Amino acid sequence: MINRFKRHQVDQRDLQGNILCGYGNDFAWGTHLFFEIGDAEATRHWLIGLCDEVTDAVPWPGGWKPLTTLNVALTAAGLHALGLPDQVLLQFPEVFREGMFERADEIGDRDASEPTNWEEGLQKPQLLVIVMAQEKAARERRVEELRRSGPKFAYRQDSDLITDKDHPSGYAREHFGFADGFSQPAIRGNAGPSTRRGMGTPLRHGRWRELAPGEFVLGYEGEDRLVPAAPPAPLGQSGSFMVWRKLKQDVDGFQQYLRKAAAGPLGLSEQALAAKMVGRWQDGRSLVVSDQPPGPDVPAPDADTINDFLYGTGAAGACPMGAHVRRANPRDALGYEGRLVKRHRIIRRGMPYTDAEDERGLVFVCYQADIMRQFELIQSSWLLDGDPFWLGPEPDPLTMGGKQGRMTIQGQPPHYLPSLASFVTTRGGGYFFVPGLAALRALASAYWR
Repeated sequence: MINRFKRHQVDQRDLQGNILCGYGNDFAWGTHLFFEIGDAEATRHWLIGLCDEVTDAVPWPGGWKPLTTLNVALTAAGLHALGLPDQVLLQFPEVFREGMFERADEIGDRDASEPTNWEEGLQKPQLLVIVMAQEKAARERRVEELRRSGPKFAYRQDSDLITDKDHPSGYAREHFGFADGFSQPAIRGNAGPSTRRGMGTPLRHGRWRELAPGEFVLGYEGEDRLVPAAPPAPLGQSGSFMVWRKLKQDVDGFQQYLRKAAAGPLGLSEQALAAKMVGRWQDGRSLVVSDQPPGPDVPAPDADTINDFLYGTGAAGACPMGAHVRRANPRDALGYEGRLVKRHRIIRRGMPYTDAEDERGLVFVCYQADIMRQFELIQSSWLLDGDPFWLGPEPDPLTMGGKQGRMTIQGQPPHYLPSLASFVTTRGGGYFFVPGLAALRALASAYWR
């Protein structure tokens, strides 16, 4: 009999880093370099030299960490430009082959977010190299090396961590002011970032169960005990699909809306209104756990228990059904003890950005084994559509307000937040394949010849 833990032990030597196990807040300086593949042979030769520098998922020994990390991903257009034969490319999932540009309407990228408005260089990307660094100077040195040696440069997007220095947990923050990055799925075997309570699938009697690594990494069993669909060998092992999006945040518009709504008849402060829209207080504490804003003497939420809650418990109506984090990860909110949710989780590795013109936002990055079943379902069925939460056409109040924007705050009687705008605008992105290390070497050496 195969040991059930061994079944879930991912070969970390073959898996690129920052997928199952994050690099951590020490790597506060990131950059995302996009390249165009004009000369396929020259690009493959460059990738061969880069393969030994790609960061894998093997834990670093004794607390040592490199100054920089490096990871590589390609879109379907990039694989085609690299020379991958069509008969192989056709065995990749159709959604990946179509790409984010073509599927923008499916995931709610409309109006100001429609692809014709995306930034040049982020409409139909090909090759992405991600560098994370512990020091800004180290990042800049690595970027210069890559730009000097690589193929045609298309676009650069930096992302820099915003840390809460006063918070003992070290949670990072996004530009709306909320703690972020601590609610990741726990994963079985040696692959997962944590076994903290509340980060897997809820079970009876307050227990939680970690997810199978095949929900995120190709070549391993998923929650259905099947290996996810993947391209043929040598590409189908230790890879993952990455969604990359540049999301502009209208921080001023969000704050102005809160001021205006707080002056209305609801009787809620700006802080409470923001918490209702997001689903938690700015320190990361869920409204289910605490329906009152944390006071100055309230201890900071503990990192080991901050996610240990269900939406079927706690103060009635404390967290609205349509709150952003409740929609993005409903936990038990759809019933059946969370079984309807466990196959639709994603691993998020995004970071905030601030551009030179003072535009602020989030570089959204997530990993999964099936883009349609995971990222796209969250976007289209949970954030864009309110039906799963008994809210009719109400979209997510934070990211997809748009023309139909209003938010129901349950209660007796219910209250409504009217005239919501879209406080987040898509500026570009793509669907990427993150190959395993052996697969990347095979691509770089044109294994199909």
